[in-house]
Formats: sequence, structure tokens, C-alpha cells
Amino acid sequence: MYTMNGYMAGCNLGHWISQYGRKGAEHWDTYITEPDFARMAQWGVDHVRLPVDYFIFEKDDNPGVYLEDGLKYVDNTIAWAKKYGINVVLDLHHAPGFFFGNGEKNDLFTNAASKARYINIWKNFAHRYAGEGENLRFELLNELVWDNSDPWNALWQETAAAIHAVTPERKVIVGGNKWNSVWELKNLYVTDNPNIVYTFHMYEPFIFSHQRASWIPNHVAYTKPVTYPFAADDHLDYYGGQLPAQMERGGMVDKKYLRKIFAPAAEFIEKNGRPLYLGEYGAIANCDDDSAVRWYNDVADLCLEYGIGRAVWSYRGFAKITDGQNEVHDIRMVEAIARK
Repeated sequence: MYTMNGYMAGCNLGHWISQYGRKGAEHWDTYITEPDFARMAQWGVDHVRLPVDYFIFEKDDNPGVYLEDGLKYVDNTIAWAKKYGINVVLDLHHAPGFFFGNGEKNDLFTNAASKARYINIWKNFAHRYAGEGENLRFELLNELVWDNSDPWNALWQETAAAIHAVTPERKVIVGGNKWNSVWELKNLYVTDNPNIVYTFHMYEPFIFSHQRASWIPNHVAYTKPVTYPFAADDHLDYYGGQLPAQMERGGMVDKKYLRKIFAPAAEFIEKNGRPLYLGEYGAIANCDDDSAVRWYNDVADLCLEYGIGRAVWSYRGFAKITDGQNEVHDIRMVEAIARK
């Protein structure tokens, strides 16, 4: 059994200092604060994944100058987490030259200046947090979307080497292509360096986890509620009459289906003898509570079976772990995401 000790049951701190829209300091100073860490520790959460957008601490017109006004939020996260016995994954969610939603605008792999800025950011983090131990891990990039994995395999190895030149024991997390798809794990270069950790994301079945999501036009148009589990044929019209490969006509979309989705992860662990980290999973607030609880528990069951650490998206926003007032929405969801 390969496990992610200390990183088995976590929460993403999404929409705080990443993907925050046009919000500013008032939002950053209030959205996540120290009492949130006390509460997560009480739940049994052992780590947080902190998505960070580079422009909160570095401006495009002044690259290489890192702003304390932005970095203090990372500092605070590490300090608060340590106080309450929680570990931290520092995730560069929006990097110079790359964001998973930017498509052709991305130039991280084609622009030397973007590449240099990216590596230098991680060098700066390595120096800044050199005194931290296993309580802090670095996740180099969120949700690669590129024509193939070769440029990323080269860049992450170069970046990890730069980090390890400063802090040789720092755990560095890398994910695969197509939004960190589990199916892309096979295209990640696997090194014998024990300080490299591999990750994927999982929101299957997407029709359930993102039902009626406002930013996905065909989900807005598809107003039929999706419970979990469900009969595949009940939503055949959503799939245009052609079910995905892992679904069966006349079959159920349930834990057995999720096991098929997890199959490449199980194969990766078996083949490489390396632990895996599920950096994002979650059920949108539009899901009914009972279905969400069942789904969260099925995901937890499979992660625990395979020794996969996981972090729900997200502590605030998207899911119904907490409501709009940051109060616990349904204790059953909390219990499911905190299972270890």
C-alpha cells in the first residue's frame, strides 16, 4: 500500500487568491482567515491545497519583483496551517504564460521569457520557504492543456531540479495533460526521484458534478436534475445518444463506474510503485445533498482503497461544503471529505 501520509484528506482554498474575478484586498483579507484553519482541523482535514495566481505577487510590467503584499497570503496560510497541524500544497494555478482556460494565448512552452519567469517564481518559493519541512509541498502547475506532454515533461523536470538545488527534500507535485486527466498519467515521465509526487483531477461523471454549471453552455441548457447514482439511459439525450466508453446501455453510473475511472490511477500505482494525489474532486452546489454525500463517500472509498490522497474543490465556492455565509451546509459532506 502506497499512501500520502499527512495529505490524505484535504480542502482546496479555491477562489481566494486564485480565480477571484475582479475582487481585491477586501476579499483576500476576509475570504479565508485563521478561524477557517481551526475549523478544518476540527473536521479532521490534514492538508489544504492553496491555488495561487502569479499576478497577486508579480506584475507583468515588473517581472522578477515579488510583492510582499501578495506573498503575505501564502505566508499566512503556511503559518495558520502549521499552528493547527495542517499541511499545505502550494499550487501555481495561473502561471506566467499558462492558464488552463487561456487556450492559444498560452506561451509558457514557446516563449523563453515566460519560461524563465515561471522557473524563477519556483526558485523564489524554494528560497523563501526553505525552512519549511514536510508540512509544505509544491505543485508546479494546475491542469496542463497542450498538444502533447513532451514540453511539460521537460519543463517540470528542469523546474524540479531548480527547486531541489535549494531544498533537496521538498516534495514536488506534477500532473498530466488534458486538465490533469487520469487518462493522461501514462504520458507523464516517471522519475526514480522519491520527492516527485504525481497528481490527477476527477469530476466524473461530469454531467453530475457540474450539472447546470453557469460557465458551461450545454450544462445550462440541460436542466434535467442528475442524481447519483443514476441509470445511464436516463441521460442518453445529454450524450447525444452515444454514451462515453465507461458507461453501458442499461447500466448504472455508480461506484462501479467510478472504479473504471480510477483504473488508470490504480494501474499507475501498481506499475510505478508511486503514490498518487487527487488534487481536485467535487460536486457542484446544484447537486442534491443526498446524491453529493453518496458521491463523496464513493470517491473516498476508492481513494482510501488505493492509498490516494485527495482534496475537495472547494472549501468555499463551487461545492456545498460550506454555504454562502461560510457555514457548514451538511455535516455528512464534511464527514465524507475528511475520511482517512
